[in-house]
Amino acid sequence: MGIKPLIFIHGGAGNYRLFSEEALQRRRVLLNEIAVKSFEVLISKSALDAVEYAVKLMEDSGAFNAGLGSVLTLNKRVEMDAGIMDGKTLNVGAVACISNFGNPISIARRIMEETDHILIAGVSAERLAEFFGFKPDSSLITEEKLERFKKVYDAWIKGERKRMLKIREIVMSSPDLFNFLDTVGAVAIDSDGNVASAVSTGGYWLKLPGRIGDVPLVGCGFYADNEAGAASASGVGEAIAKVTLSKMCCDFMRNGFSAQEACEKAIAVLTRRIGDNTAGIIAVDKTGGYGFAFNTAGMCRSIFIEGMEKPAVAIFPEEPFIVD
Repeated sequence: MGIKPLIFIHGGAGNYRLFSEEALQRRRVLLNEIAVKSFEVLISKSALDAVEYAVKLMEDSGAFNAGLGSVLTLNKRVEMDAGIMDGKTLNVGAVACISNFGNPISIARRIMEETDHILIAGVSAERLAEFFGFKPDSSLITEEKLERFKKVYDAWIKGERKRMLKIREIVMSSPDLFNFLDTVGAVAIDSDGNVASAVSTGGYWLKLPGRIGDVPLVGCGFYADNEAGAASASGVGEAIAKVTLSKMCCDFMRNGFSAQEACEKAIAVLTRRIGDNTAGIIAVDKTGGYGFAFNTAGMCRSIFIEGMEKPAVAIFPEEPFIVD
């Protein structure tokens, strides 16, 4: 029996207990729809095409902290990161600190396919995007985001939470700063056994301009290798980067652990070394097995495997996540 094509997506790990039921349900609906649409791409094209498409749809939705939904930096700018990797060739593309473009994941793929580099950042990435034919998008900064910025900034100035102590010496921290760590990502395997991983984020509210987290760093926010599997992570970028979480997960799979075992082991290492409430990860192994684990309050996730009638969708650990 051959490998069943599989698409597994996540809308980020974080403290979803603070979200309204309406906001949570909106994410569940979107995760279901995006899994269905990206699975169609997986069947007709490839794992690489499917993960790019899934992440692109999440960027376009405005409901997640990526693309149109990206949050604002300390100086009221949008600075996005994205990365994509082909497990068949080990080819990688990534962008960092890119503004004014709604789909950084697609720019990352063009960098992978049409340049000699892996990661391009800032203004140079934006110029390259225009060269590739991407059009700037003026809708990334909205009145709603500016109002949210003011709320977060006002709370930050009050110094009600002691997070990022080194930065706090410059500006005081916000109680909401890490509540919405909904980086988006996807992993997939196609019928040929090729795996791929993709991830995109707007960072977090009031981050310092120029800050780059785990997302565009190979092996941190994402990794894919046909000889092991593919993984996509979400959470506190600095924590994920310190342990190269996605590469660690793939190395566990490379050494014979299933995707589920690898995810659990990787998150256990992160929790032991860095702490709780830091990250989540999804993965697919080279046999087509899937897995996920998180040490946050919740993680938006959806999976669609060939033979299923509809995707499985969940956010909290107590929710059923039935794959049949």
